[in-house]
Amino acid sequence: KPMDDESTDMRVELLQRDLKLSSRENKLEHEKDGTVEVEEWNCAVGQTAYQSTTAGDNSWTRMKVLNLTTGGYGLVHDVDLNKFADVDDCPTKGSKCKIRSMNACAIHKKPGQKKGILYCAMQIYDKGAFLVAIDQKNNMGFVQKLLGWRYAATFYKDDYYVSGEQGLSIVKNVPSLKKYKSWVELNSAFYGHGTQAGETKVALYMGDENSKNFGLGADFVTWKKNSEKAGTPADDYLMTLKDKELLLIQLSKGGEDISSNEVISLASNVKVGPNGKRCWGAAWNFNGAIFFSADDGYGGLWRFDSADFEAKTATFTNMTAVNKIDWNDGFTCGASLSPPDIKRVACEHDFYQVATFPGKDHYTDSPQTKTTSETWIRYLDLSSGEFINTIKVNRSKYPDMTSLNACAVHPEKDILYCFMNEENRDSQAIIALDATPQIQLVTVHKKGPGPGKKLCFAAVFDKKGNYWYWCADGTLYKASGLGEKKTTMSHGDENFLDDSGITAYPDQYTNDKVGADFILYIPEKTEKEYLVSIVKSVNSDVSVIDVSDPSNPSAPEIFKSKGLEATKSKSGEQITWGSAWT
Repeated sequence: KPMDDESTDMRVELLQRDLKLSSRENKLEHEKDGTVEVEEWNCAVGQTAYQSTTAGDNSWTRMKVLNLTTGGYGLVHDVDLNKFADVDDCPTKGSKCKIRSMNACAIHKKPGQKKGILYCAMQIYDKGAFLVAIDQKNNMGFVQKLLGWRYAATFYKDDYYVSGEQGLSIVKNVPSLKKYKSWVELNSAFYGHGTQAGETKVALYMGDENSKNFGLGADFVTWKKNSEKAGTPADDYLMTLKDKELLLIQLSKGGEDISSNEVISLASNVKVGPNGKRCWGAAWNFNGAIFFSADDGYGGLWRFDSADFEAKTATFTNMTAVNKIDWNDGFTCGASLSPPDIKRVACEHDFYQVATFPGKDHYTDSPQTKTTSETWIRYLDLSSGEFINTIKVNRSKYPDMTSLNACAVHPEKDILYCFMNEENRDSQAIIALDATPQIQLVTVHKKGPGPGKKLCFAAVFDKKGNYWYWCADGTLYKASGLGEKKTTMSHGDENFLDDSGITAYPDQYTNDKVGADFILYIPEKTEKEYLVSIVKSVNSDVSVIDVSDPSNPSAPEIFKSKGLEATKSKSGEQITWGSAWT
């Protein structure tokens, strides 16, 4: 064997030996101080809305994930309830220190990381409640004794905010705390200090009510409230939903952490039961996109949209129905909520068109800017020359929508992509529209000179799946990878805000050089691809843009049209060609 190979083998063997020694030293160190290793929680691809769930009879505790396609819950992990059955400290001979339930779960992530350690409040028969770390191998580490039964929790920075029958409390600097094998080692480590010394109760007040046992909602998230002053950091709040009230506790102001005891109450529009009650047992924050889910199967999944502190109201949108679930608590795994599976478009006719009209009893000459308008998918009936409305676009998930435009079907996915314009939102959104027809967000449009404010009109896909579109800001854009991009249901979602697939080509594409809709022209026996449109003009001039090299679209070349003479206005008025098909 050559000397270089022997040297390489030797280095590998030495490295393996060092790793084994290091692992053994770590194991001995843990055995010495009674601690254990707990691994980071691995989020399954496409599964993000996790819940810890306990059966009504406490016969099992499981980690489940919400499937928005079915409204049901899939099993992810079964907690070993007899994990500590053989611990020496059990109260009487033959009894088992069984895990009763696990709730108040939250993943702690270090800044910039997508994975982290899962912490939960675990209730053990005869022993009480403990803050524990748990992984998917059923390794558990005891971190802190808790003050009674807990069911709502989240992390703010490194601090674990938890609530339950004994009100709100905080466990500080959780990642720095050791994880012990059981309550025996935990008690030993805290001997003389009290195992609950690290949990601080918070006295809260709302109006005239003041208590350390203040009743809050069944799950927490943190919310960043953007400042109205440019350059000022957002304020952080602890958020929970109790029946119909949205409750907030401020955590930071202007970028500085504060200690506030006030509970701010805002009336919301979520649906509750006939007695005015509903348990919102699961809450998730996906990079700013906040959702609450009800336990009873009737409340559904609601997206938090806005809070008005002056009017003391909070606005939510009901996104979908979900099934009934046992006692549970949500925790966010990942940064994007997976929406229902999108259904392919079934084209039964030719010459489809998306059109927006004034709503009933809401006449306006600018329906594309009004939330009272209606948007329809329709087709041209060649026998009558009339457009036939087929599908009314469902706006219920996006009530601020005013219109759709620049629509095109992906050549391989058979999914319809459009531009959605919304009231009170500067940037537009590229959306996917399926056969239901439900809207799903794909990516934000915020590039260009606007940025993203000017309406977009012309759109078509090329053979490579690039979505070319043109906007009133005089810019040609290319969105790549839409067919592979994960859709979402919130404007705050990380995946939606990632517009790295969009490229802007400004300067050459002015109103007199590009028309209001594209077709893709591919000459026979060539690999060339062109965007063709008819420019708004008196003579219906034709614009041609070479996109054979998608990284370098050509400047528009203008041709005089033939065969359109009959469309020329006698008054000299310019003609807009708003729809094109091929």
